[in-house]
Amino acid sequence: MTAPDWTALLARVWDKEPALLPAAAPADPAHLHRTVVAACEPFRAGTVFRTLPQVRLHTPLGWLGAPGRLLPDAADPDPAAYRARLRAEPPGSGTDSGFLLSVRQPLHTDWELWSAVRDALADLWRRVGLPCLPVEAELTEADAFARTAGLAVPSEHAVLTWVLDGTLEAELHEPDGELRVLRAGAGELLYWPGGTRWRERHLDGCTTLRISVPRARRLATGAVKDLLAEALQSRHPYDGTVPCLPHPPPADRPLGPAGPVAAVGEAVRLLAGGAELPTALRTRWAAWWSAAGLDPAPDPRAGVPVHPGQRLRVLREVVRVPDGPGRRIWAVNGHAFPIGGAAGERIAEQLRPGRELTVAELCRAVGADEHNAAVLALLRRLHTLRGIDLADGGRTDG
Repeated sequence: MTAPDWTALLARVWDKEPALLPAAAPADPAHLHRTVVAACEPFRAGTVFRTLPQVRLHTPLGWLGAPGRLLPDAADPDPAAYRARLRAEPPGSGTDSGFLLSVRQPLHTDWELWSAVRDALADLWRRVGLPCLPVEAELTEADAFARTAGLAVPSEHAVLTWVLDGTLEAELHEPDGELRVLRAGAGELLYWPGGTRWRERHLDGCTTLRISVPRARRLATGAVKDLLAEALQSRHPYDGTVPCLPHPPPADRPLGPAGPVAAVGEAVRLLAGGAELPTALRTRWAAWWSAAGLDPAPDPRAGVPVHPGQRLRVLREVVRVPDGPGRRIWAVNGHAFPIGGAAGERIAEQLRPGRELTVAELCRAVGADEHNAAVLALLRRLHTLRGIDLADGGRTDG
């Protein structure tokens, strides 16, 4: 019997009400555990700030800033072995040994996992629409732990949680005041819309993959603000000083803002009024589109030489966003770059997903010499971004 399409079931209730659906996760518990262990490696020496992935070990006493050996490592072959170790040496107090290990934004460290989750999300977005901001991924391994932070304020995200092992019980307080309690087991998906207050209980050695989809208006404002800050930092570095003004201010003349602050304000005005910000937003949007909202994206793979005799296979659709006369932004697997001229469009027409042809055949189809440096450079870039594979002498690169 064919399993029901979870994306069709979820589309019926999207943005309307919580749901519990049958849905196999895009990866198995063993694969997720390997990703969790790799993400925890830098945190064994202490807390690491301002980096992704972000690892937190939550206990009945609060989250531990330096969990050290309480994090899983290579000696814990699976989530069950890790849970058994923490039960023998509980991170809490007394006999209360519950815990929740949270790893936020780990997918970009594992290309295979990132790609599988991206494909699953892309199927959903075709039914409900593609979010205009990136989503956030979280992996959890937990045992007998209640997470209550979601009760404080209505969620600014719609939440999808695949349960891979154990049981996840969610107490959902909807905007209209209705209370629902849903219990998901392995092979099921929990969903609730934005605006929901929630409390969870992770039971029976619960392992989950969660995707949080931005829904609150202020998150779009924050995304633009962050982009402005990045652009300003690259063109107007700030040395971090905070000047002090005379006090009390002189009475005979107005006192304007401090020099560095005024300079930053002027730079923001110029940036917001020029063409650079819209292009940056389009570029970021194209990258998110090609990643089905997963950000950050995996690093490019190592480049290889490209020659006319090689056979290429197109793996991914190239997202193309217009960016002014004769210009488009191309994006593949979360990475975006500009392409100009009509030749780029002719090449894109040949790069249909699943198609196979030689480099020389591609060049002839677009009216270019088979040694054309620009075409070969473009194919090298598409290869590093895993948009195409190249085969040489019967051997396909990995």
